[in-house]
Amino acid sequence: MTRYVALYCRLSPRPDGSYEGVDLQERWGRSYAGSLWPTLPVKVFADAGISAANGDHRPRYEDFRTALARGEVAHVWAVEQSRLERREVEWFTLAAELDAAGISELHTNRDGVVRVHDEVAGIRAVLNAGEVRKMKKRVNDRLAENAAQGRAAGSKPFGYGHGVDESGNKTYVIIPEQADAIRWAADKVLNGWSLANIAAELRSRGLVGAHKVKVKDANGEIVTDASGNPVTRPSTLRAGSVRSMVTKPTIAGFRVHQGVIVGRGNWAPILDEATWQACRAKLSAPRTVSTSDGFTYPVSEAHKGNPAGRKYTLTGGLAVCGVCNKPMVGSMKKLKNGKRTPYLLCHPNRGGKGCTGIMLEATEKYVTDALFAELEKPEFQDVLTSDDHGARRDELTAELTAVEAERNEIAVERGRGELTLSEWKSMRAGLNEREGRLRAELAAVPPPAMQMNIKAIKATRKAWDGGLTLDEKRAFLRRFIDCVTIKRAKPGTKGFDHNRVAIEWRP
Repeated sequence: MTRYVALYCRLSPRPDGSYEGVDLQERWGRSYAGSLWPTLPVKVFADAGISAANGDHRPRYEDFRTALARGEVAHVWAVEQSRLERREVEWFTLAAELDAAGISELHTNRDGVVRVHDEVAGIRAVLNAGEVRKMKKRVNDRLAENAAQGRAAGSKPFGYGHGVDESGNKTYVIIPEQADAIRWAADKVLNGWSLANIAAELRSRGLVGAHKVKVKDANGEIVTDASGNPVTRPSTLRAGSVRSMVTKPTIAGFRVHQGVIVGRGNWAPILDEATWQACRAKLSAPRTVSTSDGFTYPVSEAHKGNPAGRKYTLTGGLAVCGVCNKPMVGSMKKLKNGKRTPYLLCHPNRGGKGCTGIMLEATEKYVTDALFAELEKPEFQDVLTSDDHGARRDELTAELTAVEAERNEIAVERGRGELTLSEWKSMRAGLNEREGRLRAELAAVPPPAMQMNIKAIKATRKAWDGGLTLDEKRAFLRRFIDCVTIKRAKPGTKGFDHNRVAIEWRP
């Protein structure tokens, strides 16, 4: 087996996303190896943009250690000792592995030749680790101060780009196309669309995520360019992306530090606070739906599609019997000609007495067509844009904001040692319970009025049969229909009779 010179190059990330020493480290190492060991081959182990201070997984570093254990490495070079390891305990572990592989010296550009079991190497490892701790504290102090001043963070959320305010401080600048997408997504969330369908619609518009992701090959390894930089591509908008874009405090103009809202940011919000809180309440509300007749059912993963047993939009309390006023259920009924067809039935399992029944699919089509016909009327636009629940929504929003502020306040008191751990936990539990109650109430309040126009109505109608889920259809119908009453059939009536279907519109 031909042994080789191992060059370990760790490429440190810069704040702007580029990398320091991408090409220089390898060039220096090859030059050094060529002058000292001209007859030996050289193998490079390079980790791009991965810290050695935080315990992050470094794939090439682990490959290097495996090569050491196999006896493949004759000599080791790095630009400095800290490129290999910046933590003291981990350095001594690596030193033992180097020694076991018969390598007593680490060759570097900046630290000279380091004898791995020398006291100097150990002292340098301790000093490196100490400097890492000081650096982290300086960075954390600076980040905390920036947050307290409301300055934008280094991350770039969807909807914003980086900019500078009038005082020269870092801020966020709204990206109009992405901001419009966020407002549209918030409207759809509040009106019952699934996150997956919202994400699919945004993708169809050509929108991508705000962040770049590293490209990986078929083996799961990060692909790099000729300079050693990772190759990236725009991230894909998924359901989780939509949830983040409408619930992230940044979108409402709040500055967050270490998971806590610390105040207002120095940028313009994309969503007003009422809409933002309503979205948070909608997406954090318990996924148990109460029907108008008092029954409840959990909304599981199965309900996101059209599962067997719950595949009808008028069931679940929307359609009621015109005789006993009990909710109707969907069931397969065998006709006289032997065919089986879905039927809406007044059923004992919902308190009914078998009073009425009607062809289900024809009824659903009639109700849907009637709704869209109403929505296209000019006089219906005033109803669409009205909002009778704004005052209560604003009250709940203000109370939720107060809960956030109170939680921050007790966290500060705990940090100053003014509260015991048990006091802090008790107060936090109380606030969490209060917040949950407020969010549940806010989720039950009808959302801000949809600003729908003829174009939007037609788009919803077009997506009805193939693009909307069961829950989305139900939410849309319940937005405008209070109930659908099925009357008794007249004797001798054959087929579907729309005169038996009475739609009661919401006020």
